Amino acid sequence: MEASEERAAILIVDDERGPRESLRMILSPNHTVLQAECGAEALEILRTREVDLVTLDLHMPGMRGEELMRVIRSEFPNVEVIVITGCGSVESATEGIRCGVSDYLQKPFDVVQVTAAVLRALLRKRSRSRLTTFLDEVGVAVGDERDADVLGKRVQRNQRLKQRLGALFDQREARAYGAARGQALSPERTIEFVEVLAETIETTDPFMRGHARRVAYYSSLLAHRLHLSAEDHEHIRIAAFLHDLGKVGVPRELLLRADVLQPEELVVVQTHPEIGARLIRPLAIPAAVTAAIRHHHEWWDGSGYPHGLAHEDIPLSARIIGVADAFDAMSSNRPYRSALPRSEVLARLCRYAGHQFDPDLVKEFLAILEMGVADVDPEFIAEVVFDAGRDLSNADTQVEGLA
Repeated sequence: MEASEERAAILIVDDERGPRESLRMILSPNHTVLQAECGAEALEILRTREVDLVTLDLHMPGMRGEELMRVIRSEFPNVEVIVITGCGSVESATEGIRCGVSDYLQKPFDVVQVTAAVLRALLRKRSRSRLTTFLDEVGVAVGDERDADVLGKRVQRNQRLKQRLGALFDQREARAYGAARGQALSPERTIEFVEVLAETIETTDPFMRGHARRVAYYSSLLAHRLHLSAEDHEHIRIAAFLHDLGKVGVPRELLLRADVLQPEELVVVQTHPEIGARLIRPLAIPAAVTAAIRHHHEWWDGSGYPHGLAHEDIPLSARIIGVADAFDAMSSNRPYRSALPRSEVLARLCRYAGHQFDPDLVKEFLAILEMGVADVDPEFIAEVVFDAGRDLSNADTQVEGLA
């Protein structure tokens, strides 16, 4: 359980009144502060009300701090713990690490130390909560919460993913505490996180490997040719990379089927845009990205899905991704057919312009293809386009140069 965004509940556990009062004065302006003189009293409070964070001394009469740490970790795994002690040792620090304490401070402490340690602990708690929410959504999408549990264990084993998750979520949560108000979610951070998450989930089959990167590349080229703003360009690149994330909620047997799908099976496959849009909600990604994911299978004539939008009612970003997605799908091997010759791909784009695709976008995309950009190794280009931290305009200039 988690306290409100404004005031987290912090329990101070120390048998000495002086340190308790000092911590109370430091923390009470921004947090709800509770106090306990011993481990037994602390557990009684934890069992009767919501607490986000516990600070505890190690040397207390009755239940010692090390034992209290173990009980908290066992009974209240979502509660963060900070050790603040005057009798620390290598052994107690090691035990704290085993118990997953957030921080370990020595007395006498100061305001800066305590404030920073508490902020780190609360950010960690909220980051973990958002990750849990995301994995729960995945479990609901695939119809089996056990799958979400498996993903959670994979995340815990993947140090690179945990670090990137922490960087992304902590960036957002710091804003909730006023540490970085007004800053926008970094597209590079988002791309980096989703890229590693996609690898960890391992939802793509051999036929789909690299598809998201290539679609993002082609969409980026088209957005650049249309002279879209840097913000719109970034949203399209992110949405293109995420456009098929919802296929985690579609049975793999249907995705790998070589035969024609039955009408009821096709309906199941067509749920993936909505699932994808729902899955990224906990990430608080911009609404424009969510809309592009949800509507990338809408058709120009209104016969697409999920909402049957037509013409300019379909977000431009979704129309761009729709063209790029179809081009890569036709140019790649799929379970039901081999990759089509380039001449056939171009013929189909022209044939369905004004029916499936925005005719103006098809015209612009064909002009891009004539430049030969799509003939460059797409995997190499994808690495250039998604180089985290590379300036957007620089990346586009490099792509044009390769053409």
